[in-house]
Amino acid sequence: MTPIPPDHFLFQRMSRVWLLLALFGQGLFLTYIVGFYLPPVMRGEPAAWSQHRQVIDGYVAGDTLGNIQFGLHIVLAAILTLGGILQLWPALRMRFPSAHRWNGRLFVIAAVFASMGGLWLVWVRGSRLGMASALGISLNAVLILLFVALAWRAARGGDFTAHRRWALRAFLAVSGVWFLRIGLMAYGLLAIGLLGAPESSGAAFFALWSFGSYLAPLLVLQLWLHTDAGPPARQRSIAWGWGGLVLLTAIGIGGAAAVMWLPPLLAGWGVG
Repeated sequence: MTPIPPDHFLFQRMSRVWLLLALFGQGLFLTYIVGFYLPPVMRGEPAAWSQHRQVIDGYVAGDTLGNIQFGLHIVLAAILTLGGILQLWPALRMRFPSAHRWNGRLFVIAAVFASMGGLWLVWVRGSRLGMASALGISLNAVLILLFVALAWRAARGGDFTAHRRWALRAFLAVSGVWFLRIGLMAYGLLAIGLLGAPESSGAAFFALWSFGSYLAPLLVLQLWLHTDAGPPARQRSIAWGWGGLVLLTAIGIGGAAAVMWLPPLLAGWGVG
């Protein structure tokens, strides 16, 4: 048995630590989605969706079609978040390959409908925070459709190495809404809160991060794929870079949970 070089071991270990942290953070996001949006529907009070400031045009009186589309979009977001977590869980893929394949099919279908629905909400209903946000969401949707199509084609052709790479890209693109939130919180806590950047810089960062929330993770993934088979020195350098990403991700998750996700959940449960 060939021993694993220490640089490669460190590289793999740090990337797995980040992945587990990201899956935990997505689990928190899923809890928020289900816990915030489902109870008002069960009570027959969907108008409560719009009581939370981070929801854009959640419920609009008289807009039946828009409200249905928004509700469907939330359901698809929950399916994609849970499906993405399960799809990347190694035990499911290795021990239950059939479940992995069916979950992948559901993920593809949900991703297609969520992307098309997101485009409809942005450009037909007008649910957006500005042109940068609208264009960022639109490019994200196009990339999701492209990546799931290429992942599907690779799987059908039996090229599972390519399938895994395109599936990872699809997962990161679908997770753009999650990266958007944790990135904004990390910037607010570190750049504005710690380093003293003006609060007005948050608007410029939001416009930039509307694209960076999925393009930056895709770039990091490409670097990881390129480094995985690269020389030890490169693997060691990237491994320490992963350590920085772990820290940034943890700060972003903690901030998003404390500011964006937990308060509306606690308010809905009558706590606080």
